[in-house]
Amino acid sequence: MDVTTMSMDQHEFRLPDLGEGVHEGLVIAMHVSEGQQVREDAPLMEVETDKAAVEIPCPVTGRVTRIHVSEQQLVHVGDVMITFEPSGASAPPATVIDTPADPKPIPTAAPAAIPPARRRKPASPSVRRLARELAVDLDKINGSGPGGRVTRDDVRQFVNASVPVQQPGTIASTPPTPTPAARVTPPLQRPSAEIEGTADSDQYGPIVRQSLSQARRTIATVMQTSWQTIPHVTDSNDADITDLETMRASFVDTDNPDRRITTLAFVIRAVCRAVRKHPILNAMLDEPRDEIIFRDYVNIAVGVETPRGLVAPVIRNAHLMGVGELSDHLAVMTHNTRSGAFSVDDTRGATYTISNAGAMGRTRYSTPIIMPGTVACLALGRARKMPWVVDGEILPRLILPLSHSMDHRLVDGGREIPFIGHVIDDLEHPMRFSL
Repeated sequence: MDVTTMSMDQHEFRLPDLGEGVHEGLVIAMHVSEGQQVREDAPLMEVETDKAAVEIPCPVTGRVTRIHVSEQQLVHVGDVMITFEPSGASAPPATVIDTPADPKPIPTAAPAAIPPARRRKPASPSVRRLARELAVDLDKINGSGPGGRVTRDDVRQFVNASVPVQQPGTIASTPPTPTPAARVTPPLQRPSAEIEGTADSDQYGPIVRQSLSQARRTIATVMQTSWQTIPHVTDSNDADITDLETMRASFVDTDNPDRRITTLAFVIRAVCRAVRKHPILNAMLDEPRDEIIFRDYVNIAVGVETPRGLVAPVIRNAHLMGVGELSDHLAVMTHNTRSGAFSVDDTRGATYTISNAGAMGRTRYSTPIIMPGTVACLALGRARKMPWVVDGEILPRLILPLSHSMDHRLVDGGREIPFIGHVIDDLEHPMRFSL
């Protein structure tokens, strides 16, 4: 932690480095107040960076003398956040009464006692925020997540179980009577109870004003920069994954019966195999140096839809993993991302991006946006049964739509078509995955 000593009894806490390339964040929650006694490593505040809510622990044990920031304030690395008075630093010295009858010194003042720290219930920052909004004590909830971690569903179920249910036929003893003012001027109603924000109205009716989150602001900036600086060209194709789905659905891992093999894991494996054959799709353009950087590793970013927006955590060295291991990584990664239990570094270092858009609805083809630092992005549509011509016969086949965007500065049709053809061949002939 970045703690600067001001004097013998004052320390300034500055916003520390929160990850590679992270220079600012939005304060979304303060857990302490001025004058409060705190213990080292207790929760201090939550700061939202690019796509992660980071919970910052207290760097010292002592008393908060001044808070320099407020919630919803944008702060930068190195900014002074809180001033502390370390434990015992400002306690008045013990006064000794000089008396022959009792040679023992009698202290007249002592530093305030700090309650012992207790182990907190494991939960992500977003879950803690939800619990605070619903006035729920997390210590009373039995977490269903890994290691007893409390999830958003656990909080909601606890709240629902705590709401008293009125028995049918019962009548409240004193029904509320609306005031005349309430009947004349009804309170402003939000368009939807699910929307967080400030109720307001425009010339046409009720609205809700919602501050743009740091995550959404960053997503918007990156997307705008990407679209303005990278010439996108999208190639749309179909893959017949009927045989792959038959093999996937019938597979049982005798060593790990609970392992769930996903179609997305096969796609990642196919992409890894294809970029090893066509390395330009795993490269990047270094404009300042006028160079192409070819990576000898494959880091796959996978888009995951969360309440905070689309987050793309990265599977590093995916080319070294088989389909089963990729499925295991996807399961853990998706859970951590949606529960907020991940760091900004988990979204760094991608060399290629896959968006599983079809998992969220009926999407078939789209134009995926290429992430800066990569040259391509593959979007998977919703696989569905379609009439397909096979060996001169029309048969029902499971077809997976593929939309592949490429950076046309480095990748043209002559380079992209063999690459996507290799991916499709793998998906249509799943036995190739064993080679």
